Amino acid sequence: MKEYNTIAESNNFIVLDKYDKYSMLNEPSTVYQTEFALEREFINDLISQGYENPKDLTTQQAMLANVRVQLEGLNDMVFTDTEWVRCVEEYLDKLGDDIIDKTRKLQDK
Repeated sequence: MKEYNTIAESNNFIVLDKYDKYSMLNEPSTVYQTEFALEREFINDLISQGYENPKDLTTQQAMLANVRVQLEGLNDMVFTDTEWVRCVEEYLDKLGDDIIDKTRKLQDK
């Protein structure tokens, strides 16, 4: 944290010799931001809040395997392979469903 030199102080105010706004020191400038930069910033915000950033989820199979692990952990249960195939076919990868339909199905069920 930046140190400031106090000139005068009371219960109602503080006078500093020099002050730089927090936003000027710590926020990016308001210029055009690429989608990649926005995504990177969002990921860094999530990581700073304690979320994991797995680097090995680069294929659909890896992502589905991770979804299986996460759903089993959240629901304190274990899918049989048959149940998992059905879940993927009906909810996660059903032809004709868009991302909103798939998300709604998962949240409702």
